[in-house]
Amino acid sequence: MVEPSAATAFIRDFANTVDVEDRTDKLATRAGLDTWLRDNGLPTGEASEPILTLRAGLRERLLLNNNGDADTDLIAAAEHVLRGVPLYARLGTDPVPDDPLLAETALARVARDWAVTVASGEWIRLKQCPDHACLWVFWDGSRSRTRRWCTMRVCGNRAKTRAYTARHREPAQADLSLAKAA
Repeated sequence: MVEPSAATAFIRDFANTVDVEDRTDKLATRAGLDTWLRDNGLPTGEASEPILTLRAGLRERLLLNNNGDADTDLIAAAEHVLRGVPLYARLGTDPVPDDPLLAETALARVARDWAVTVASGEWIRLKQCPDHACLWVFWDGSRSRTRRWCTMRVCGNRAKTRAYTARHREPAQADLSLAKAA
C-alpha cells in the first residue's frame, strides 16, 4: 500500500478536523483552532471563518473524487478564500532548493499543500466517504485507486446492508400494492 506524502497527509488531517460521526469539530472554538494551529507549527490568532470555509469546500471537493454529489457553492466559497491567500514562490540558494512555496499562515499552508498534492497526482487518492453518517476523508492506497469507503467493515457494510434491504423490500411492497388493487 502506498502512503501519502506529508503535504497530502496534512490535507487529509485538515479535512478531518471535523468528525461527523462523533459530532466533534477541532476548529469550532477559538481555543480549539489555536491548539490545532500550534500543533501544526502555525501561528495562532488567525480568523476562523475563512479556515472553516476552506475546510468545507475542500471536503466537498474530496467528495467529488469519490463520485459524490458535492455542493459546488461550498467549493466556490473556498476558492474565493484561496484568492486572497498570500503564497510566495522562492528559488532558494542551497544546492538542492528548499520548499519552493512559502506558506506563513494556516490558509497558505492548506493552499500550498493542496497545490503540492495536485501537482504530485496524489489528489485522486484523497476521497471523502460517501456515507452521510461518516463523511471521513481517507487515503485510497489501493492499486486501482477505486476504494469507495473509508472502511469496508463499517461504512461499506452499512451501504451493502441498506442496498440488500432495499432490494428485498421492493418486491414485497409491489406484491402488497397488487393485493390491494385486486
